[in-house]
Amino acid sequence: MRYLRYSLLALAAAAPMPAQNGVDQILERYAQALGGQAAYEKVTTRTMKGTVEIPDDNVTGTALIVAKAPGSFRLTMDIPGYGVVETVVDGGNGWEKNPDSGTHAMSKADLAAAQRDRLFYREVRLKELYPAMTAVGADKLEGRAVYVVEATPAGGPAEKLYFDAGSGLLVKRDFERVTLEDGIVQYEILLRDYRDVDGVKLPFTIEQRAPDNTMIFKFAEIKNNVAVADAAFAKPEK
Repeated sequence: MRYLRYSLLALAAAAPMPAQNGVDQILERYAQALGGQAAYEKVTTRTMKGTVEIPDDNVTGTALIVAKAPGSFRLTMDIPGYGVVETVVDGGNGWEKNPDSGTHAMSKADLAAAQRDRLFYREVRLKELYPAMTAVGADKLEGRAVYVVEATPAGGPAEKLYFDAGSGLLVKRDFERVTLEDGIVQYEILLRDYRDVDGVKLPFTIEQRAPDNTMIFKFAEIKNNVAVADAAFAKPEK
């Protein structure tokens, strides 16, 4: 079994987007759909407990996410027949652990991507993370109309973000990463089952797709503003 570190979700952008649906309007509507930026930024910690399904291997394990503003994050997965997999970001440091290679520090490129992906307030600060953003068209995703935004970070290739035209919520990301094993690899993320948690909307199902692996996270419990010790983001043991 290979450990999937990133995730993707690819659909092509199509028709030109009407001017009134530019980036600023799309992002403002997204923030409002989440519950508003002020409400979102009142949250400083979060825990998420659930399962991770790996359909290709027909296994289901447990998943736990612990996060703390501004940029501390830990994902722990316990996968039957494989073992414990951890991803940790704590400010300027990042580590990964899996049964194949043990514990190792993230590369400079991986850390930069992880810091961007795991920023606690990422959802309401997209323009800070992606200095160049362009509304490139309209499309359909699983039968729903979506607006597509091309988002380019300060370092690295552009991504595409897909926002539901009805709800305003982000429902898909697609992007690429460079790995030592496979070179340039395309990844996808699907965000589903948004629910209200203390006045903010969060996806309870996150599907991550790569060419050789799919992982589906289903969270049964999400809690905001719970006590989280800094020790929760310590380097994983070997």
